[in-house]
Amino acid sequence: MSLRLRVALLTALSTTVVMVAGVVVVLNLFRADQLSSIDSVLDSQHTLLAQPALRAARLQRPLLESLASEQLLTSATAIRVWQGDRVRIEAGPADYLSLPSASPGYSTTSGEASRYRVLTREVEPLPAGGGQPRMEVALSLAEADEVYQLLKLRLRRLVIAGAILFGLAGWAAAAGALAPLARLRRAAEGIAGTDDLDVRVSGDPAPREVSELAESFDAMLGRLRGASMEKEQTLEAARVFAAAAAHELRTPLTSIGANLELLSTHPDTEEREAVIQDLVSEHRRIVGLLESLRQLARGDLTGPEAFERVDLADLVTQAVAGVRRNFPAASIELRLPDDPVMVMGWAEGLRLMVDNLVVNAATHGRRDETGAEIVVGLDEGREGVVLTVSDRGPGIEPSEREKVLGRFTRGTSAREGGSGLGMALAVQQTRIHGGSLLIGDTPGGGATVTVRLPSPGPHAGHRVPTE
Repeated sequence: MSLRLRVALLTALSTTVVMVAGVVVVLNLFRADQLSSIDSVLDSQHTLLAQPALRAARLQRPLLESLASEQLLTSATAIRVWQGDRVRIEAGPADYLSLPSASPGYSTTSGEASRYRVLTREVEPLPAGGGQPRMEVALSLAEADEVYQLLKLRLRRLVIAGAILFGLAGWAAAAGALAPLARLRRAAEGIAGTDDLDVRVSGDPAPREVSELAESFDAMLGRLRGASMEKEQTLEAARVFAAAAAHELRTPLTSIGANLELLSTHPDTEEREAVIQDLVSEHRRIVGLLESLRQLARGDLTGPEAFERVDLADLVTQAVAGVRRNFPAASIELRLPDDPVMVMGWAEGLRLMVDNLVVNAATHGRRDETGAEIVVGLDEGREGVVLTVSDRGPGIEPSEREKVLGRFTRGTSAREGGSGLGMALAVQQTRIHGGSLLIGDTPGGGATVTVRLPSPGPHAGHRVPTE
């Protein structure tokens, strides 16, 4: 059922209810006025007929003759004088005279042919005695009932006509009131047909409710547009990522294939040991690359539900201890506060971030074949937690600092052997934890990576600024 039809039916129904209630009130008031007028006539008739009726009873004359001679009785009037349970005199229609005595005061009774309105009052005692007499005066309600039924019929027809007219009026009014919704529907159909999420439907003059609906619809379109763009960006990133991964894997796999072919063709070659060492190195490189890819994918699927309170100072201490074991030639100085430094985050992701920053400094932050000189600092202030990893290496050119934060990218001063994913992993975890990562210079030469994380509290992802 359409909304327009519902509005028309609701208008007709509500109008009918109101009109029926009005008709009931009108009919009750009309009936009350009728009875009031009849009661006034009965009161006058009772006063007028009391003396002639008593006189007829005293003279033992027939009541009809007495009243007719005085021209007091009409065809609509019935009279009875009761004394106890006995009727002394009576006159009127036979269907009324067959009815039992009416109760004192005004009452309504029904005979075979008509309904009657009756007034019963006591009158002067009769000479014969036998108890206090009472006289009934009745008027037929046939004419009044006929007028009442006619009025009822006309009002009923008026209600039906009013319901139809107001229903049609509701139908016509709904067309105008629902016109903005019709425009909104046509706009939605147009968007569905063209998939153009840049179209907006608000702005046209409309009732407040429709305007709010249009604004909500625009907001939904905006979210869909953002989701569509994000999906496109994700797909593009996935394509680039897959292409870069294939490119990165092609070189070691080609080298492994060439070395295996050499060993297969010349199993006793003098360079056998060197070839085997090269195979082992390339294998490690592939394993490291695949592990980095796994960590990137896992980070993309991690949300705030995995967050907990983490002591970053303890985590940094563990990470540095691991790097010292793998890079014994590197000199790593720790500058940590005495108290724990708590953050809200994913412990494994934070450890991954610190590991990659320190390993990156140990790998690329040395000027010659000697070990790198690294300083890892941690501080907590009013604006959050600050982690710095500085080295004394060749540094990173300002023009390359944004580039090296991407995946499978290295700076011109980077040493061979890396996967190009270390800084990307650090950036990913920084973003997940609602922080920022900046690359700057170390005084005296080298690169300094600064990570700012929020103190424990609400955490949400933010865009990572770069220098």
